[in-house]
Amino acid sequence: MNPAQDSYGSTPSARFDFISNSAKFYSSTNSSSQLDPEQGRRGISLFPASEQKRPEADKELNNRKQEFVFEHRKEEFGTSSAASVAAQEACEKWRLRGNQAYANGEQSKAEEYYTRGIRCISPNETSQSCAKALMLCYSNRAATRMSLGRIREALGDCMMATAIDPSFFKAHVRAANCHLSLGEIEDAMELYKRCLQSGSRVGLDQKIISEASEGLRKAQQLAEYMDQSVELLRKRTSKDATNALQVIGDALMLSPFSDSLVEMKAEALLMLRRYDEVIQLCEQTQDSAERNFSMINADGHIGDHISSESVKCPSVTLWRWHLISRSYFYLGRLEEALDLLEKHEKVLPITKKYESESVESSIAVAVTVRELLRLKAAGNEEFQAGRYSEAIEHYTAALTCSVESRPFAAVCFCNRAAAYQALGQFTDAIADCSLAIALDANYQKAISRRATLYEMIRDYGQATIDLCRLVSLLEKKTQNKDNQPRASGKSANAINDLKQARSRLVVLEEESKKETPLNMYLILGIESSSTASDIKKAYRKAALRHHPDKACQFLPRSENGDDGLWKEVASEVHKDADRLFKIIGEAYAIVSDPDKRFEYDTEEEIRNTQKSRSNGGTSRRAANYGGYQTATSDRWQGADSWKSYGGSHRWSESSGYNPYHRWSESFNSYRK
Repeated sequence: MNPAQDSYGSTPSARFDFISNSAKFYSSTNSSSQLDPEQGRRGISLFPASEQKRPEADKELNNRKQEFVFEHRKEEFGTSSAASVAAQEACEKWRLRGNQAYANGEQSKAEEYYTRGIRCISPNETSQSCAKALMLCYSNRAATRMSLGRIREALGDCMMATAIDPSFFKAHVRAANCHLSLGEIEDAMELYKRCLQSGSRVGLDQKIISEASEGLRKAQQLAEYMDQSVELLRKRTSKDATNALQVIGDALMLSPFSDSLVEMKAEALLMLRRYDEVIQLCEQTQDSAERNFSMINADGHIGDHISSESVKCPSVTLWRWHLISRSYFYLGRLEEALDLLEKHEKVLPITKKYESESVESSIAVAVTVRELLRLKAAGNEEFQAGRYSEAIEHYTAALTCSVESRPFAAVCFCNRAAAYQALGQFTDAIADCSLAIALDANYQKAISRRATLYEMIRDYGQATIDLCRLVSLLEKKTQNKDNQPRASGKSANAINDLKQARSRLVVLEEESKKETPLNMYLILGIESSSTASDIKKAYRKAALRHHPDKACQFLPRSENGDDGLWKEVASEVHKDADRLFKIIGEAYAIVSDPDKRFEYDTEEEIRNTQKSRSNGGTSRRAANYGGYQTATSDRWQGADSWKSYGGSHRWSESSGYNPYHRWSESFNSYRK
């Protein structure tokens, strides 16, 4: 039951109507009455003047009527006074209960009690005692709501308290504290200064003066922090972003509910490529920001915590959508980025005049994401249809469009490597895998694919290095899965992958000890029967394509100011390209020299014959692993299996070992 009804026995509306009608009645009788001195001494006559001219016999009746009316009015006024006392007592009762609940740490219950106390007082109540009780309830509820993190509502309560009594400076200071918590520095400083100025005139309590003075100091300090943060973020370097995070952290200690500070913190984390932290920060602060947001009306005016149909989406949500979508983009989660960007696009007509810069950036990102997803899907479709050259064109177009999303670019490089592999262009495939790994050092599929490619050209040492790296990543993955609840299925897969990788590593370590020569023809992408002209042409093409100085042409600097990381990535790419370039030169030096080529071909024939015998007469397809043309083979033996990333028919030089038995997943399961 409503506490106000319990206290008064009637609704506020009914009480208002009664008081209003009574006032009208008294006003009309005053204006129509003619008072004589006798009436003046007795009071106001409530009867027409014509009745006052009756004979003396009627005057007695008239006097009795007036006495009855005055007695009735006295009873009414007495009832009104009693109602005020009852309302005050009820309000005080709930306020004291709220105080006790607050002291016990039960803020939600305290807020409920203060709210009940506020409802006990009618909006039309004029009693000073009721006004004071109401003011204290508003002030105490403000303190409670501040502790609950609902600063905008607390500010509204402070304003109600000061409207009742403008000289209640404790509520003014509390309101200033609310502004400070919200990062509204100018409003906070104005209220603090007003309290200090008034305190010197009216002799305020020293505690209030001290709090106002300390609040003013904090507001000035906060202003300095915010200016420093803006300046540091404007430089857009990793070092300055790191420094900005420290300053913003200090500022948030003074203004924990400042959405501007949260936005700057998210921007700094984005510059530092800490994308998961950006997403987490935005999501964790969303509800609090919406509770404390000052809504913007259609006419551009600010309203305190109001709801309006003209405002479809608050700015505190829009900038979060924008930064989360960018983080998804940089993490390679383009589908999730696009979903959020499309939500952003739906509110563009409403938000354009408020968030123009964010809107333009979101539109640009959305266009890029759609194009990248289209090109990747087209490349996948062409690959599955066996049109590898066309697939390469689509992946290349996606990489040319943007490599800002490094994980996505890594996927495109790895997928293009699969297409190159299917075409027998192994050095191109190795180069793309190296680029993918440089962009995403934990990209297990690219590492595994490059290990396979090195194994195919018989560079067992490099294949072993990649497999050691893969095993280390899988071990970490397995440990993480074990620590996660309800991940038994994924954990089992990770354990199985780890076992297969370890088995594969053991075999390759043995092969690396044999010092088997590289497959020179496979490296240059030619056949064993190629002419000297063909060899020279293939070498020039490969050397020009894989020159170390050109290796980083697909790695432009990021807009996030991470020059240090870019240099690290570029260094890794250059190192891999330099090694590949030397392998190409070594292969050319052998096959371009007639004597060395004859010696190499002779050793290859002997090696293949021995392995064919040790394998119990395996097929000529297996014996001719090099991929060059033989009397009974197609031009690229094993091409059908290559298109599925190590098909089940692929041959290994180690006796009885098939390195692709478990690792030769189909293209669809291996690629993203």
